[in-house]
Amino acid sequence: MSQAKIIFEDGTEFPGRAYGARGEVNGRVVVCTSATGYEPALADDANADAIVLYTTPHIGNTGMTGAEPLVARGLIARDPVPHSSSAFAVAELEQRLSEDGVVGICEVDTRAIMRRVRAGAATVTIVTEEN
Repeated sequence: MSQAKIIFEDGTEFPGRAYGARGEVNGRVVVCTSATGYEPALADDANADAIVLYTTPHIGNTGMTGAEPLVARGLIARDPVPHSSSAFAVAELEQRLSEDGVVGICEVDTRAIMRRVRAGAATVTIVTEEN
């Protein structure tokens, strides 16, 4: 299992688990508060070069149903679902993140991260580390 961390501009770090592509990305944080629609948020051109923070605890339930390329740089989630339950899914979320080069982190305190973003810390770096 690969480790990852989020690093804020002031040096504050949040450890977690790598999810999706591996590497290092930085960008502005875009918050997705919707309980559904994680796929469009990652594919929306308005979120190109952004790191999408999901405030809903579980994402990935429906898998990936479309073939649109994912343009977000990164993803922050608390508890992604390992296997989708939708008959319409053509791929799992983590698989598509890897294929499209979206570096993600999960198993982090998204509430604490959201509080920092609301306080003005809008740029972060996600770094994955191989064990």
